[in-house]
Amino acid sequence: MTKKQYEELGKGLINLANLIGGLSFINAMFGQKHNLPVGTLIFLLSYIFIALYISGIILVGIGEKND
Repeated sequence: MTKKQYEELGKGLINLANLIGGLSFINAMFGQKHNLPVGTLIFLLSYIFIALYISGIILVGIGEKND
């Protein structure tokens, strides 16, 4: 992959994390009842959110490196 592709993939992962965070917030306000306990949902959503942000930042960093 080229550096530009790494950078764009990183931006995409950060945007995906933002979408998941926003949609889960909207679902919590207006959605139906959940089958999982609230603590489990909070853990899973925060884990996914943080993992996507970290991987996105790492990929953007790889794309911006000058060799």
